Amino acid sequence: RASPKAAEDAGIEAMAEGRYLDAAEAFAAYIKIRPESFVGYYNLSAAMSRAGELDASQIAMTKALELGFTDRKQLMRDGDLAALRETEFFRSVMDAWDELIETRRKVDLQTVSQLITLKKQLRTSDDHRVELVSAHGEVATDQSLAEMDLLAQWAAENLFAAQADPAFLEGLPWVMVVLPDKTGFARWAVTVFGPGVRGSISSVGGAYEHQDRRLVAQDLGATFRHEFLHVLHWRDMNDRGQAHAPWVQEGLASLVEDYDMGDDRLVPVASWRTNIVKRLRDVRRLTPIEELAHTEMEQFTSSRPLAKYAQARAVMLFLLDHGRLGAFYNEYTKGISEDPSGVLALKRAMGMELDQIEEAYEAWIDALPAVPETGSDLSATLGIGITTGEGDGVVVESLTSAARRRTGLHTGEVITAINGRPTRDLFEFIRVLGSYSAGQSVTLTTRRGIKFSEVQVELLER
Repeated sequence: RASPKAAEDAGIEAMAEGRYLDAAEAFAAYIKIRPESFVGYYNLSAAMSRAGELDASQIAMTKALELGFTDRKQLMRDGDLAALRETEFFRSVMDAWDELIETRRKVDLQTVSQLITLKKQLRTSDDHRVELVSAHGEVATDQSLAEMDLLAQWAAENLFAAQADPAFLEGLPWVMVVLPDKTGFARWAVTVFGPGVRGSISSVGGAYEHQDRRLVAQDLGATFRHEFLHVLHWRDMNDRGQAHAPWVQEGLASLVEDYDMGDDRLVPVASWRTNIVKRLRDVRRLTPIEELAHTEMEQFTSSRPLAKYAQARAVMLFLLDHGRLGAFYNEYTKGISEDPSGVLALKRAMGMELDQIEEAYEAWIDALPAVPETGSDLSATLGIGITTGEGDGVVVESLTSAARRRTGLHTGEVITAINGRPTRDLFEFIRVLGSYSAGQSVTLTTRRGIKFSEVQVELLER
């Protein structure tokens, strides 16, 4: 049986060669394999528009819109749809665009709500054009909404300047953000990645499915931040009609996974990912920036992905620390047709040749602090056992009776923050705890069921 990719590739090749009816046949084959996807119908509409078969083009486009195609700017700039844009049908679609988007919003919200079968929290953010569906409690859900504000503010100030204008969102489709419990997450993961993922659910943090405008994350920390940055980045790419290199997309998304706060702004910091880069540097196995920049997405995510994500994040943090991240992104988006890899933009932003950049980058890596990754890396400890939680914090797994009296904590209690700094997962908890010393007192924010409290604990020497 033909694969959807083979059918789509055959259609794209035929379009490029001007064989529009052959392309239509290939896209029809794609539709037979993936009838639930708007992709085949959209491409079929484009092929029929090129072939001058406007009635068939309208029928296919109607189906694409029914199945969830919602990119108005793509409709307006796609050269293959030039003939279709001259029709009354197309004008009526544009006139009814807001109604179409609202209908899609309701359908998508109903669909994603099924991922959470028990109590759910619902939030609507007009500021971000997001519907948030959460299996977490009221407090954690509101905190996630507030974190979107922080991420969007940082992104607008450092990367996507157009998004600072509320008018940017007009006519855009709504994004569904889903924060399910473990049962709902596992059900979603099997749907997206196939039944083979069942044995490794814990290795899947989540994803932003751009075609469906759906973000799913099983934690409220690094994964949620990473995927929401993808939402903002895809909006910028769509606005520009661009597709950015994998190292740029994943480097920027990874950049906001770990941050501290400064002047009411998030500040990305060194993390377990930069530790990987430091180790690669120590054994002389850093990937040259030019090679990283030319890595295709399939290889980026399948061949030593931890190393690639870590190095992409490190280059972006290097640029940020040197005050050149915004300049790099501006140069990249201006010159992407000249160099889609981003290497030329990097040289222009830094005002250096690539060998000079590599030298400065490696010196910067050497100066980076190593970040605690495990309890044995810490100089100070709470004196309790902790484990991974449900996504909003780490769980107290064990503690002696003496530790219980000293800390006031109980087994099963969730630690969501230290001195107001989120501790959504083990990596984040250890990184944050590692910034304090033995003898210091810290304030733990904890949750037992739906009840939140704060407790002062003096850190012990390890």
